[in-house]
Amino acid sequence: MKLDRRAALGLVGLAACAATAGQAAAASNEPADFLHGVASGDPLRDRVIVWTRATPRSADAAAVSVEWELAEDADFQRGVRRGVVTTNSARDFTVKVDVTGLRPNTEYLYRFRCGDQVSATGRARTLPVGRVSEMVLAVASCSLYSTGFFNAYRDIAELERVDLVLHLGDYIYEYGGGPDQLGMSIGQKIGRAPTPAHEARTLADYRERHACYKLDADLQAAHARAPWICVWDDHETANDAWSGGAQNHQAEDGVWSDRRDAAVRAFYEWIPIREPEPGASLLAINRTFELGDLATLIMVENRFLGRDRQINLRNPADVTWNAVDLSNPDQPVVITDPALRREILTAFSQGRPALAPYGVRIDPASILRSISRPERSVYGVAQEAWLRDRLEGSVKAGKPWQVIGNQMVMARTTGADIVGFMGKARWAQAFEQASPILRPWLQQLETLPTDVPFEFDGWDSYPAARARMDRMFVETGSRPLVLSGDSHAFWVSELHDAEDRRVAAEVGVTAITSSSLGNMLGDVELGAAFSEACPEVRFCQHLTKGYGLVTLRADEARIDLIGVSTVRQRDYQRFVLKSYRVRPNLSGGVGPVEEV
Repeated sequence: MKLDRRAALGLVGLAACAATAGQAAAASNEPADFLHGVASGDPLRDRVIVWTRATPRSADAAAVSVEWELAEDADFQRGVRRGVVTTNSARDFTVKVDVTGLRPNTEYLYRFRCGDQVSATGRARTLPVGRVSEMVLAVASCSLYSTGFFNAYRDIAELERVDLVLHLGDYIYEYGGGPDQLGMSIGQKIGRAPTPAHEARTLADYRERHACYKLDADLQAAHARAPWICVWDDHETANDAWSGGAQNHQAEDGVWSDRRDAAVRAFYEWIPIREPEPGASLLAINRTFELGDLATLIMVENRFLGRDRQINLRNPADVTWNAVDLSNPDQPVVITDPALRREILTAFSQGRPALAPYGVRIDPASILRSISRPERSVYGVAQEAWLRDRLEGSVKAGKPWQVIGNQMVMARTTGADIVGFMGKARWAQAFEQASPILRPWLQQLETLPTDVPFEFDGWDSYPAARARMDRMFVETGSRPLVLSGDSHAFWVSELHDAEDRRVAAEVGVTAITSSSLGNMLGDVELGAAFSEACPEVRFCQHLTKGYGLVTLRADEARIDLIGVSTVRQRDYQRFVLKSYRVRPNLSGGVGPVEEV
């Protein structure tokens, strides 16, 4: 399907929402219920998006009219804005209103009505202007429905103060609810299976998956608590997505661009996000938010705008495989005889075992050559230029912080000997118990040397792109605090350039529920393997689920890593795993990350 901007998003209706505050749109008496909660998002100094879904009671409903109201008090008497919007099946009966003309740094309450039905009440706050002493950001990512309850979202909802919730991607996952699907070994035990039961591939599938998530009471409560600023990562579409495809997209799944566009359309319908500027691609989810004189928040897109394909160990254009004599498995000998080499590699390419004692081993140097190509990019050329411009503008405005909402861990994490850290016996046991989905990755970890990245989707597999980020941070004189998700683990890191200058601090937040590598290896805490082997990593922890809480002040950023004791049952205890602080350097860069 071709993703047409206005037809796909029903933007005529959305524009009417913003323009008709206090006026009635086309009336519809169709009854509907608010089953999926309310949400606000993308606040600016004078406006905010408010969202809900009106589920019609009749399957034949053509349209539903919804009243919305926003006010400065719980009785909806002060500073009231009101309007009516009509939604329909073209938008999956979602409602998104960009309410304008608001006061800066002001908390508002909002709700929706349809006939005698009244939605829950949500809170929204516009962004401040001028002097700002402090802002509190909750930072979340990675919520696989089947692997646990959304206790961390419940905890965010119960925070005494939170100004913004940043979601860094993997808000939904594409995998289905069948017994062989990712996470369902846990989901079957705790009674959590996503709908639809099959993998999401079509617009109807992605809409249903978003609806499934939004029925969760804990997620609803977190959305109602404060405005969210969201970006997608890969699982909103398919695992390890890049600009031209995805690891989890095969020919039988259809045309990649159709699947991507369906996922993007559902995301815009179901997430409280403002659409890109007129003329911009709907894939251009990168955008900025000014937090008064305190910080510029820069949200980047790392999948569709310019991401180069991840290397593929089965692709001869990416890597070289050697035929080897495995008479001594600990010291394989490379075979140089052309005929024997050809016979062994042909058998391997056809999925046939080679005759003993022969086999194949990958040439690690070929991997390093492939990932080190200077043109390889995560953000793409245009977005890199855009990011540089935003960093320069923020520095020129005198803001002490440039906060980057990034998806993948940017710190260099190559070097950990996971097999050695666990020991051969425990590793063998973990391998035996691992799911078929995980085993190829474990084989990769077991056979490749530690100077090869342990996974090919992360920044470590785009070293030239990471080096460009380092240079950009130095050349702009910026003081970046990079916030990252994706890894399902906590990370606190200091990022250095080639001259060993500390150019940024990074906080990688753990998952809301999704399993980490340590979880998948039998709940092994692997954090020390990374913090001991990787100079940039100050702290890493693989087993705790939760989120990050970042308190920004002009002279420091405080980072609290918030954990929940369990996601396998609804009762949980909250705890602070670790706390750190980092200070901005006026001349550029940041000070050391200090535990507090």
